[in-house]
Amino acid sequence: MAAHRLTEAMRLYGLAVRRQPTWAEGWWHLGTLSFETGRFTEASDAFLHFVKANRKEPGPGFGMLGLSDFHLKHYHRALAALERGRELGLGTDPDFVHSVLYYDGILFNFFGQPEIALKRLALVAVQMAAENPKEPEQAVLGNGDLLDAFGLAALRIPKLPSGLDAMKEPVVREAGHAQALIALQDFVKAGAELKELVALYPTEPGVHYMYGVYLLKEDPPLAIGQFRRELQVSPSNVVARIQLALEFLRLGEYNHGLKYAQEAVAQAPDNFIGHVACGRLWLGLGKTDLAVKQLRIAVKLAPGSPDAHFALSEALSQAGLNAEAARERAAFKRLKALGNGAHQQH
Repeated sequence: MAAHRLTEAMRLYGLAVRRQPTWAEGWWHLGTLSFETGRFTEASDAFLHFVKANRKEPGPGFGMLGLSDFHLKHYHRALAALERGRELGLGTDPDFVHSVLYYDGILFNFFGQPEIALKRLALVAVQMAAENPKEPEQAVLGNGDLLDAFGLAALRIPKLPSGLDAMKEPVVREAGHAQALIALQDFVKAGAELKELVALYPTEPGVHYMYGVYLLKEDPPLAIGQFRRELQVSPSNVVARIQLALEFLRLGEYNHGLKYAQEAVAQAPDNFIGHVACGRLWLGLGKTDLAVKQLRIAVKLAPGSPDAHFALSEALSQAGLNAEAARERAAFKRLKALGNGAHQQH
């Protein structure tokens, strides 16, 4: 459609929806035309009207609203809209679904939640592979934007792909390649690439942590070594300390784990997982009062975490506070059921 015809179409749709503000289809057409021509402010406004007018199937509208707001650099608003669209359903257009999940993922990483980012990006990779049965890996590994997004999240670099430093591009792309293989469950190739990654970039922050996370299932003792190596490279790394604390908890080496958990709590007092690890380690050492204190902090920081409530219920039981323990167990079961329901829907 020629530019003047697009402009005229938008003008006519604009007149129509002003006369009939509840015409959802008109708002959709106005929004998509505005988006395609780079008029993201107008697109955002149109899709906001669309989701209000279309109560039955607003999911795609929220997705487009999020994409429009992303281009306007209204990142918090964009993420909220993208998540709402994902929850409500995005329709059947695979390219659109991929786009929403991709931007959702890179925004979660940008806001410091790389674990959620990796889940969203993995969905994109799996869906792309399924849509290309003849060359599933190539469909994913040939997508540079997706690899960069994977790499940034895996290395826990809270930047958008557009803000990636040129000096970081090689290590991010290599890390993304390995993480994409993990998403596609090709663990043998992923392991070989990660081994090569740490050999090529032994002093790059995040590389040893990434390899350590991979090794937790494949070779836990080696994972411990990688997390310790990460702390030599980046001494302020909180998540490496938490991983070490949790691994020593699993091994029953409570004193070793407590050292790392206490350091994590001191460095990042708002990270509830550090308090959970600390509390569970104190419980392993028989210090129920200290365990309860840490786990109450964890629940206060993350009231929606089933794991925090469960750990607190165990500590309260050992402390003889049975009524409170029962309440925490009930909260755990309720949150677990909610989580399972959400998982089944998506």
